[in-house]
Amino acid sequence: MNYNDEEFTINQLLKHLLREEQSEPVCPNCGLALNEALHIGKFGCHTCYSTFSDYVPQIVERVQAGNQKHTGQAPLKSAEKIKLKKQIEALEAKLEGLVAEQAFEEAVTVRDEIKALREREDSDAG
Repeated sequence: MNYNDEEFTINQLLKHLLREEQSEPVCPNCGLALNEALHIGKFGCHTCYSTFSDYVPQIVERVQAGNQKHTGQAPLKSAEKIKLKKQIEALEAKLEGLVAEQAFEEAVTVRDEIKALREREDSDAG
């Protein structure tokens, strides 16, 4: 445990002893137990991430209401870039399908849309 030369209080000593009796993982760097991390909603130090790595997917899923992918908000400018990128990806998939179906006239239109979106993406980045 890392208490930075502080004296142990009785509560800290009992907490430490009880933790050792349990099979609950504890961070070797900061002494944070998994249940404490879950309770406060964050890890205590960089070592916690590797110590609790087996539990991180479950924690993220719980915090994100069942999703393992982060669903938080992005800054407005980033959200616009992400939306534009997803539009391009969707059109590229559509283009592949059109080429496979040999619908070349429609494929040319989609190709031009992709080109226009990429130019917009490049101008936003610069």
